[in-house]
Amino acid sequence: MRYVLTLAAAALMSASAQAGSCCGSNVSSCCSAPCASSCSPCGSGSCGSSCGSSCGVAGGGAVGGSCGTWETVERTVMCPQMVTETRTITVNVPVQEQRQGTRTVCRTVMDTKEVPYTVCVPYQEQMTGTRTVCKTVTEQVEQPYTVCVPYQEQMTGTRTVCRTVSEPQEQTYTVCVPYQEQMTGTRTVCRTVSEPQEQTYTVCVPYQEQMTGTRTVCRTVSEPQEQTYTVCVPYQEQMTGTRTVCRSVPVQQTRTVCQDQGHWEEQPCGGCNAGACGGCGNSCGGCASACGGCGAAACCGAIANSCGNSCGTRRVWVSNPVQVEVPYTTYQQVQEQVPYTYTVTKTRQEQRTRTINVCRQVQEQVPYTYTVCKTRQEQRTRTINVCRQVQEQVPYTYTVCKTRQEQRTRTINVCRQVQEQVPYTYTVCKTRQEQRTRTVCVARQVQEQVPYTYTVTKTRQEQRTRTVQVPRQVTEQVPYTYTVCVTRPEQREVQVQVQQMVPQTVTSQVWRPACGGAVSSGCGSNGCNACCN
Repeated sequence: MRYVLTLAAAALMSASAQAGSCCGSNVSSCCSAPCASSCSPCGSGSCGSSCGSSCGVAGGGAVGGSCGTWETVERTVMCPQMVTETRTITVNVPVQEQRQGTRTVCRTVMDTKEVPYTVCVPYQEQMTGTRTVCKTVTEQVEQPYTVCVPYQEQMTGTRTVCRTVSEPQEQTYTVCVPYQEQMTGTRTVCRTVSEPQEQTYTVCVPYQEQMTGTRTVCRTVSEPQEQTYTVCVPYQEQMTGTRTVCRSVPVQQTRTVCQDQGHWEEQPCGGCNAGACGGCGNSCGGCASACGGCGAAACCGAIANSCGNSCGTRRVWVSNPVQVEVPYTTYQQVQEQVPYTYTVTKTRQEQRTRTINVCRQVQEQVPYTYTVCKTRQEQRTRTINVCRQVQEQVPYTYTVCKTRQEQRTRTINVCRQVQEQVPYTYTVCKTRQEQRTRTVCVARQVQEQVPYTYTVTKTRQEQRTRTVQVPRQVTEQVPYTYTVCVTRPEQREVQVQVQQMVPQTVTSQVWRPACGGAVSSGCGSNGCNACCN
């Protein structure tokens, strides 16, 4: 069926090609349709002079009514199409099987055994001793010291203040003004052309083959074996030592503290020219430190619009530093050497023997049968469409955005700094040194021998017996069930994508020349009939 459709498509393509060649095999050279040739009824003489002059416009323009017409012809072509087919394949499916086996298991059995051992029993004993105790003795000592007494002092100075002045200035700048421009060009366009082509490919066809082999299996064998091992037996030993103990002793002392027992007072501000409110720079000025401006609505609640004799009152703290003796308690650390007894646990090594079961692996060769999936190669053919790219030059129009520069002017404000000298008053806190004396307590350590009684813990050894459990290994054969994975072939259906050639009807324009009217000289009896046929 595919071969018949291919022959039909080739016949249609040859028919459309002969429509353009006009005269077929009866004329040696002829013009392509729609230009008339020497055999066309509308031609005059030879092919070279008649093309584009007697039939219509030169270069393939409109065709005259007496030369022929274009007709739409349908033809069938073969197009590739992917089709889903159901195929049956053989698949190896893993299946689990239950099997029985026997293995050797070592089980631990506990035996009861009586063992003698030595125990250290502690007991207490009273002992006496002498220890050295440090006793703190305080003495009153007069000590001179220097105190810095603060006081305040008014000072005047001048500082530089920067003031910002703004000035207008004209500036010239350049701007880029965008505009669009239409341009034409030619670009290459790739068009895909599909051509059928026969291809040979290799397919791997799977098949199964039974094979036999041997494998090595390890079996566990248990054997008794005597072993010598070392154990550490603990025992206790009494030891004595001395440690240092720190004890805190409270000590009462006094220290001199400077307290400010001052008070608040209401003081008059004075006139605007007084030193307390600051100087007036102009006719009224400003009281910068305490009263505010003289031209304000109220100068400390007393002045309205002019400089008067009084600026009102202000609240001032009057300082009164007083030296006060304050008692306080300090703690001093006293170190003491205290003897003590401690128990140290030590160990000694002993050699012992025991019987243990040692397991070893024994290898055995076991035959088995397995299935191997192999493949064989087969050569097959198929028809595929091979696509190739055909380049064409296509004109197009595009818009380009360009810019042109223009000069413009603008007025901006330029700021500059102007320095000015401004007077101000500030207060400086200073100190003066004064020599004073105070009485301090100086502590010193005096050692004394003090007897004391302490308890010492000692131990004595006693022989005792105890019952212990001794493990013993017993070998037993235990059946067990294990799972083996075996593959079995099964027939399954799968969906496969296959490419098939499907016939498709397409339309094309074919030139049909006119056969009526008089025949020009030179065509003869074969001219018009050959074109019509």
